[in-house]
Amino acid sequence: MQWLFGLLGLGAALAAVAAQDAARMRATPQLPQAASAAGGRISVLIPARDEAGRIGACLGGLAHQRLRACEVIVVDDASTDGTADVARAHAAALPELRVLAGQPLPPGWAGKCWACWQAAQAARGEWLLFLDADVVPAPGLLADALTHAQRADALTLMPRQTLVTLAERLLVPAFHTILYSLYPLAAVGDASSPLALFNGQAILIRREVYQATGGHRSVRASVLEDADYAAVVKGAGYRIRAAEAFGQLSARMYTGWPDALEGLGKNAVAGARSGGPRSAWVGLRQGLLAFGPWWAMAAALAAGPPLAAAGALALAALAAAHVGWLYHRRYGLAPWWGLAYPLGLGIYYAVALRGLLRVRGGRGVRWKGRVLDGR
Repeated sequence: MQWLFGLLGLGAALAAVAAQDAARMRATPQLPQAASAAGGRISVLIPARDEAGRIGACLGGLAHQRLRACEVIVVDDASTDGTADVARAHAAALPELRVLAGQPLPPGWAGKCWACWQAAQAARGEWLLFLDADVVPAPGLLADALTHAQRADALTLMPRQTLVTLAERLLVPAFHTILYSLYPLAAVGDASSPLALFNGQAILIRREVYQATGGHRSVRASVLEDADYAAVVKGAGYRIRAAEAFGQLSARMYTGWPDALEGLGKNAVAGARSGGPRSAWVGLRQGLLAFGPWWAMAAALAAGPPLAAAGALALAALAAAHVGWLYHRRYGLAPWWGLAYPLGLGIYYAVALRGLLRVRGGRGVRWKGRVLDGR
């Protein structure tokens, strides 16, 4: 009977995880469409390093906004692929565009922090909207974001993820199960919760708040600057909001295996260091969902009755169905992609472990031609 109690315990744990996921999904704030735009001048700030193949779509989207920015500033962070030239080609459709050549990286600064800081120093708007060069804004982004941010000091947005290759479909959703478990967006926007998160792909912040908190200079050495800076802002008593903006913003983070493994390795190392025990707990939680039923089935096949293996297989099917539901709701993937969750999460964990070992060995992790120490 031990196998029965074991399966019942595992089933109860998986049911608790699924119930919590469903509750968080329902509670996740969504960026609403604004009937009319609120007042306020927005400076859009885009740090860009080797983004020639992506920045055009970003600038094209900004050229068709219902609410125009007072300026769009691109800081070319020592790109080697002609990013600045691609950006300047959009000047006719986007007359508010300025393309700045980034200054050499000073000691003690991470590259993105330095590019964002330079952009902010050149900005004139009352609101600063930091966008990654790989996001594609829909026409309502600026109007909807500014209206939603009026009762807060900062707003961060989660874009709809564009997933094309096998690597993207395996790894990005698996990574996001970790992210959404670590930082439920409803809790991020709750002033009574200590959880703080900015998604570096889209951060809208009042200029006065950015200046008062030290901006990116306050986290200048950080690899995970978005989450670290959110902690600075919320810790100073300012109100932040977080929302999914699937109708207003899309992004394709990676294009295949090389940059997906490199980018997720960087994020995993920095996230594990900053999240501490919470990162370990969430890692165990997601590991239980991904691998628990399969471990139980392997144990049952080795030493248990056939009925135990059948029970474990049923739990595996239910876990896959739950993840498939999450994937379909959040990414539009076919529900059967839930079956691939153990593989995707396993690869992500391997990438994280490799990155941690590299950092511990003093070799750091690579991202866009630079070696980062993983802080």
